Amino acid sequence: MELIYFISGILTVGVVYGVILLRSVKSSHTELLARHQSQSNISSIRNADLDDQLDSLKLLIGDIQGKMEKDQYESVSEINKEIKALGTSLKETVGRMDFAMKSNEKNFSTVFNDVQQLKNNVKILGQDPNFVSRY
Repeated sequence: MELIYFISGILTVGVVYGVILLRSVKSSHTELLARHQSQSNISSIRNADLDDQLDSLKLLIGDIQGKMEKDQYESVSEINKEIKALGTSLKETVGRMDFAMKSNEKNFSTVFNDVQQLKNNVKILGQDPNFVSRY
């Protein structure tokens, strides 16, 4: 009879430990998904800002072309200044786009690695018949 109590106690502890471990895995998975969604939202916002800047640059180019077609005797130095300002703005925008792309790639790779590690841990836990964690 004592052996049955001992075995049922061990099984109860094993089941409780397994449930607690699965809850912690679920909460970390939920947190990981929330971080991924946050990074996606930030990327979307940055992309929208960059699209707005590119649209304003297109309007500026269109204005410059319109002015050049309207008045061929306009001062070339003013046009050169506007072109330089446009080039500077374009370089800044490209720099921001490169930075955003690099940071997003890093964040996505980190999230992917975390998800892979989480999957491996869950798989190892599922294959362990005694619910003994070796990590």
